[in-house]
Amino acid sequence: MFKKLSIKTPQDLMQYFKDNLNYGFVYRNKIFTDMEPDFQKNMDKLYKIRLGEDFIKHKYGVCWDFCELERLFFSQNNIEHECYFIESYINSAESGPTHTFALYHRNDKWYWFEYSWFYHRGIWEYNSKEDALKDILMKFENFFDRKLINIRVYKTDKVTKRLDTFEFVDHCLKGQKVEIDNKENIL
Repeated sequence: MFKKLSIKTPQDLMQYFKDNLNYGFVYRNKIFTDMEPDFQKNMDKLYKIRLGEDFIKHKYGVCWDFCELERLFFSQNNIEHECYFIESYINSAESGPTHTFALYHRNDKWYWFEYSWFYHRGIWEYNSKEDALKDILMKFENFFDRKLINIRVYKTDKVTKRLDTFEFVDHCLKGQKVEIDNKENIL
């Protein structure tokens, strides 16, 4: 699939995303974007992750779709990588924002490949995976205008079928929890 699209490097993949894909999701040929006030309610009710060529065909995805396509690219190109899921809560009864992202390793450096989070779009270089995770988590915490509690990070496994919002979150929460000690040390 990637060869057919002339995508050979992470930079090519980023450019392909910029030129061809959008943030949102498609349900029964209707496009839902995060600019709509009921986006999250519609996502909870209607969304199912799109994988690989299905995502490329529909041209709309959220960070979850983008991350799985990134995982596929890195796997098919034998690039060491890991994918992560951030969950958060606004209070003890109300869940907060989530995010998925990919890190890849090349030439003794780790890179955060970020497309769907517009404010941090790009390929970010770090000296270690721990530095990358600390920086991403700090950016996540600082981005929201309200205090988030119980922020957790999980290393995730590949998604193999179309999951709805709640199934996807359950899938991610079965991943390996990344322990954070005072947000200074990520083990």
